Amino acid sequence: PGLVRMYGIGNFARPVANKTFFKADKVEFYWHRLGTNLLVLTQTEVDKTGRSYYGESGLYFMAAAGNFDCRVVLDRDGPIHDVVWSPDEKEFVVSYGFMPAKTAMFNHRAELVFDFGIAPRNFVRYNPHGRVLAIAGLGNLSGQVDLWDRKKLKKITSVDAHGASFCEWSPDGRYLLAATLSPRLRVDNGIRIWHYSGTLVYKQDTPELYQVDWRPAPVARFPQRSALSPVPAGIALISSAADAATTAAAKPAGAYRPPHARTREVSSSSSAPRSISDMAERKIFGATAPSAARVVPGAAPKTPKLPVGASPDMLAKAGADKKRRTRNRSKKTTGEGAAADSTAEQPNTAEQPSAVEAAPTTEIDILKKVRALKKKVGQIDSLAKKRDAGEVLEANQLAKIAARGQIDAEIAELNAKIASLAV
Repeated sequence: PGLVRMYGIGNFARPVANKTFFKADKVEFYWHRLGTNLLVLTQTEVDKTGRSYYGESGLYFMAAAGNFDCRVVLDRDGPIHDVVWSPDEKEFVVSYGFMPAKTAMFNHRAELVFDFGIAPRNFVRYNPHGRVLAIAGLGNLSGQVDLWDRKKLKKITSVDAHGASFCEWSPDGRYLLAATLSPRLRVDNGIRIWHYSGTLVYKQDTPELYQVDWRPAPVARFPQRSALSPVPAGIALISSAADAATTAAAKPAGAYRPPHARTREVSSSSSAPRSISDMAERKIFGATAPSAARVVPGAAPKTPKLPVGASPDMLAKAGADKKRRTRNRSKKTTGEGAAADSTAEQPNTAEQPSAVEAAPTTEIDILKKVRALKKKVGQIDSLAKKRDAGEVLEANQLAKIAARGQIDAEIAELNAKIASLAV
């Protein structure tokens, strides 16, 4: 079992209050501002019932005087999202349960005082005077913020803080700041400030915003008013329509492109495929759309891998020779087609392309041929070792061993040709 004990400072021999409970791997303490009461939020790493991925949670109330403690009864299953004490009264508000969550207010005896309803909310915060309560859905929720009048227990208004991950009241208790911060969200970063009447009074967008906070000031400098006051004169107001228009204009138009594809330039030439059918047609006929190589900032540029023993000059020379042979072959094909048209009445006696591989003419082609022949020599040596060990080989394997001398002669001839090309 878990155990929480309270001690008076300087007297640790005897606790003034203690509470024992089960299902607790860790706890969080929420003290009242006056230090007279304590809320203990317990959490387990695993929910044995399997209903929640985040484990189980419970809430316990303890009085510092030691005369009262209990478990706070929550009438909805699920995790406890947020707990906050009122800065003025002996009451607290809890947001709990599976989404959409329930938010409720309890008194100093852990008795239900008011139910704020069920909505997708996970954040609760009183303003410094305890007069206005903000109930919001931050993080992965929609960002709606409900502002409630504590005295009348009526909702004043709701504002939209879409994408906000931070929310805090100003020291005078009249303005609520909501911000979207990095790295929680790397787009639409910025701050917005509302008057508690729901009027947007300030907005600032920032490419990357990591932290924001109010300038500290004592609450006693701002005495509480008897009634909620309107927006002070002289503050430029921002309408909801203008805010929405500015947000829409700031977002880039066009289709979404993933980060790894944003550095590539979109080609508008006719050679680029513009539809799936066009891409299929180009694939059939061997055409490909131009694409820029991905550039990784800070990384060395990629260099093409060359065959063993080849140099960049040899590669360039081989490419030029290949283009020349392709051009000559296309001219020859065009001439043969014209000759065939002129003798259409005669039977087609055109010779088929020879299946014999053409002799290598460039240095890089010769190197490739030599490497292939050396690979064959290695295979023949393996077969010869098996034969010498007494293993019975097939006729085609014995023929390969017999052709070893021819392959060695061909390798020597190719090496001599390489030497002559180098000269």
